[in-house]
Amino acid sequence: MPEALEGVPWSWTLIRATGITAWCALTAVVAWGLAAAALRLRGAPPARAVWLHRWLTTLALGLLFAHMALLLVDSFQPFSVVEILVPLAAPWRPFAVALGTVAFWLIVPAWLLGRLRGRRRYRWFKRAHGLAYAAWPLATAHYVLAGTDAVTPWSLGILIGGTAAVVGGLLARARCGPRLHHAEGRQGGGK
Repeated sequence: MPEALEGVPWSWTLIRATGITAWCALTAVVAWGLAAAALRLRGAPPARAVWLHRWLTTLALGLLFAHMALLLVDSFQPFSVVEILVPLAAPWRPFAVALGTVAFWLIVPAWLLGRLRGRRRYRWFKRAHGLAYAAWPLATAHYVLAGTDAVTPWSLGILIGGTAAVVGGLLARARCGPRLHHAEGRQGGGK
């Protein structure tokens, strides 16, 4: 066992690992979603792009659920279900934890409606998906403010690399701008 981990509870190590990995997966969801939207204009098969976007979202949520479940069993700072699911109810760094909680509540409706959507539900999905865009900056702020490893060199590298991927995706999507929105309207439902 590395010396840096001696005396650190296993749950705390796994909480940190699942939190960071969940953030990386969410970053991949956002970056791929933006890239897939730009690729759609170049004739890339949208079904494959959407499948990967949904799979990455499910992976991110799975890691997030693991992160939250581990908080329930942590011996150093245990959380209750209410403290995890209700913003500002956490005893430890309430604002920082609330940012993560709100990000969670922004992702779940888009994920659920994405699986249930049909032509009739598309309008609801589109609204939920629009709200889900706010999850990434909130999750990033949660990582920086609540993450005990956030300012380590390796963690800063992850944050900078992930942020660069999302910003690059935003720039690519902005470059497609009006053409992309026009193409989505013709398809009768976008993603």
